[in-house]
Amino acid sequence: MEPPSWSARFNRLRQLFWLFTLLTIGYMIWARNYLSPLSAGEIVQFEVAKTVSKAQSIIQEWKSTGKYDQGVKSTSLAYLFMVLYTLAIGLGCRFISACTGNEILIKGGRGFAWLILVATVCDIIENIAVSRTLTGHISHVNVLLAYNLARIKFSIVIVCLLFILACALYWVIGKMAGEGTVK
Repeated sequence: MEPPSWSARFNRLRQLFWLFTLLTIGYMIWARNYLSPLSAGEIVQFEVAKTVSKAQSIIQEWKSTGKYDQGVKSTSLAYLFMVLYTLAIGLGCRFISACTGNEILIKGGRGFAWLILVATVCDIIENIAVSRTLTGHISHVNVLLAYNLARIKFSIVIVCLLFILACALYWVIGKMAGEGTVK
């Protein structure tokens, strides 16, 4: 059996990218409502607490404002989000770079699609440390591990999103200039 043509692979890549992008956005909207009154910003603030005293202070605040149980739930729900954002960003790197028709960007898209997996591994380990901290194993190691891995994860995610944006701009400018790129 022959491998699928470039056009068939490109169409499949496009479908998967939009599917996982929409699923990720839908999940974010659903999670925001489900975890209310706890906000995504408060979760990130806890992830980057950096010190045991700050982590303890956030936990105490969450307990006194009725957000603690939502914080614990958020660590379990985070694993589904990791799968969704990894697929959406990885496919985005591949699909948007393929749209440009530029070989260097296409190769870069493959590299960034693998790089987002590094962010996900950081996120998994970070989430374990956050979960342990929330459930009473507050230690300097857990808090610092979560802090450092969150910084690495966010940096990689930002770089991958900037790559997607750069590819999209390259593609749009090429279209405006009338260059022939991927159909």
